Amino acid sequence: MTLDELKKIVAKELPVNKDHLDTESLRGQELYAKFLDYKTNFAFLLAKAKGEYKRLYREKWEYYGGKADAKIYATKPFDLKVLKTDLSVYIESDQEIIDSENKIVYLEETVKYIDGVLKAINSRGWDIKNSLEAMKFEAGLMG
Repeated sequence: MTLDELKKIVAKELPVNKDHLDTESLRGQELYAKFLDYKTNFAFLLAKAKGEYKRLYREKWEYYGGKADAKIYATKPFDLKVLKTDLSVYIESDQEIIDSENKIVYLEETVKYIDGVLKAINSRGWDIKNSLEAMKFEAGLMG
């Protein structure tokens, strides 16, 4: 599932149906469980991506530092002698490292987005209560 797909689900499921406030109040827990499950899944993906980044970083450090296996240089030659102080420049500009970092940022933002959705679900009870109070007021049941 992508963040865009998740946003579509939120747009469809999060709004409160004002015609059925009685059932909407009960639906909050169902929605909370559903989005908590999404958060857990994305949090696991994020942890996995961070682990993959660390492994990839080490591989690139070995590669650019001249310490990788000879088989790697046979398939992907790198003839420069890089100073230790310059290793980070080569590693951080490597496309695989950039892609890995982008994946981590994407997953972090997705988890933050789901956190926001969970907060919105938690506030549904207040929204429903306020709607009910407004309806009572409009009907003249409150003085």
